[in-house]
Amino acid sequence: MSMAVQTNMGAITALKHLNTSQNQMNGQLERLSSGYRINSAADDAAGYAISSKMEGNKGKLVAAQENTMTAQAMVKMADAALNEVTNITKRLQVLATKAASGQNSSAEQLNLDKEAQKLLEVLDKVVDSTKFNGEVLLGGAFAAGSGKTIQIGSTSSTNDRMTIDFADSNAAALGIAHAGAAATAGAGAINLTTVSDAQTSLTQLDSALSTLADTRASLGASSNQLGYIAANLGTSIEQSSNTISAVKDTDMAMEMAEFTKSKIMVQAGTAMVSQANQNSQNIMSLFR
Repeated sequence: MSMAVQTNMGAITALKHLNTSQNQMNGQLERLSSGYRINSAADDAAGYAISSKMEGNKGKLVAAQENTMTAQAMVKMADAALNEVTNITKRLQVLATKAASGQNSSAEQLNLDKEAQKLLEVLDKVVDSTKFNGEVLLGGAFAAGSGKTIQIGSTSSTNDRMTIDFADSNAAALGIAHAGAAATAGAGAINLTTVSDAQTSLTQLDSALSTLADTRASLGASSNQLGYIAANLGTSIEQSSNTISAVKDTDMAMEMAEFTKSKIMVQAGTAMVSQANQNSQNIMSLFR
């Protein structure tokens, strides 16, 4: 074996392995500190592409779940208002039933009608004040054909959209407008001033209560649908997270074992570079 001063091959070889071990250890430190096996496309090009797409889809699923839960809250708000409208209508039925009997005095008949007209005004106030994000839900703007369309999935497919109708539920639309107001459905305004008018009003109120029951049943069905959809989206988000983790996350136990190995190799490499440099000094013994 020749002894040379200009080129220390032992040190060069030891340094090459030291650099390799140092680079491996730096990468392992990054993975251990970030918790991710893939921190850039250079770590795993195919895995990076897969995880990026899945993270994008997961984000859409999370947004869809938020849409669904918000829509469910909107439906519950509308149903709560309709519950009050239903209670008012039931009270109106009681008043109409009393007014449809001939034993009342004219003064009693007028008092019954007066209460009924006040309740009809309250009914309209309940409907007009039921707003979600500033929009009146039950005023007819979102009735069948113009309902609220909710994005409940991650694609533009019609299967990932759902339309919820909010029927016009003010007094006029129910056919029970207060006296002096034109009804847009049913037989006309409620009038309890006479027995015959009260009997007619009783029929109108029965029809209005049936309409309200149908409307609430439809909203209840929509709320149930939204609940099932939200639960399914939650499952999809969970499975997406699990898949992303399998592709992208660091196996901490395995990475720590590799890091320990690389750390030892760096220490050994450093010692060997020092040893190789020391060995070259043996040439000085030739000059003694």
